[in-house]
Amino acid sequence: MSRSRRWDCVILAVTALALVPTAAVPARAAAPATVPESRSARLAALQAEIASLYQQAEAATAAYDAATQAVTQQQAQILALAREIVAQQAQVDQLTSLVGQIAAAQYDGTALAGSQTLQLLLAQDPSAYLAQLPLVSQATTSVAGTLSRLQQAKAALAAYGEQATADWEALAKDQAAAATAVADIKGRLGHAQALLASLSGPDLAALQQLQAASAYAAQMAWRGSLTPAELARQASGAARAVIAYAVAQIGKPYLWGGVGPASFDCSGLVMRAWQAAGVDIPRTSQEQWAGLRHVSVSDLRPGDLIVYFRDATHVALYVGDGAIIQAPHPGGVVELAAAGSMPILGVVRPG
Repeated sequence: MSRSRRWDCVILAVTALALVPTAAVPARAAAPATVPESRSARLAALQAEIASLYQQAEAATAAYDAATQAVTQQQAQILALAREIVAQQAQVDQLTSLVGQIAAAQYDGTALAGSQTLQLLLAQDPSAYLAQLPLVSQATTSVAGTLSRLQQAKAALAAYGEQATADWEALAKDQAAAATAVADIKGRLGHAQALLASLSGPDLAALQQLQAASAYAAQMAWRGSLTPAELARQASGAARAVIAYAVAQIGKPYLWGGVGPASFDCSGLVMRAWQAAGVDIPRTSQEQWAGLRHVSVSDLRPGDLIVYFRDATHVALYVGDGAIIQAPHPGGVVELAAAGSMPILGVVRPG
């Protein structure tokens, strides 16, 4: 089967509710009305709990991703600090040696400029001596001045060390907080999944109908806010490569902090998709929302990123005709879904 044919089949099979005309209401949308009121209320509460937990899972994932990114960035900063510490220690050693030379020269009653050590240094490598002049310009005339510079260099060394320690402590604290949040949400998701597993067949079917009806209603309301021409926009340029990459990931599992190639979280998927087109974008959904160009929903084009929920904790790739490709939540897989089935915060455009 050709690639385009497979794509058509996937759209037809997975996003029927994203593509149906706004006038058509599927029969399954009315099915939950047949559920007894008490059971319907209980299942609706369970549905709301699961939806809330999935959103919290996205928030925990975003925090985890941000902490991981901060670790990477600050590791580079700490490495730079370590190099500065080594450089400062070398300066301390140099100044200590010069202080000894000055003291010895004054004790012997000889001039520093005539010391054999400095004469040898000048003879062997004048440029090396000149490079040291900013540090030791006062050393030729004053032991006190040189000692002052020595103390300043030592103080700078101590400050660099304290900064490095503080950075590492902050990193450890952030990592621990992110790990705690992830562990907490995983525990609560496990509880929700246990509740789902305990449902009878009819209850599970009724819950799925409730979820489908809710998603359908939200999608139809959203589609109704766009014109047919806006929904019919086609992918062009880099967006084609972006969408092709995302399509190839359909069916791969969701993973906390996943950036491929075997598994993804929501922001990891869209980041890699745009990288496939040669465009680097921020790592997390919140950074993507804050850092990329905002466009109106009416200007939505295939390849844009739709960001969801008030705290920008979920993101998906818009592929056209009301559909998205997303890594949905823990336990899910990369999928084609309805763009309007979740509360939309806004749209951003890379590139």
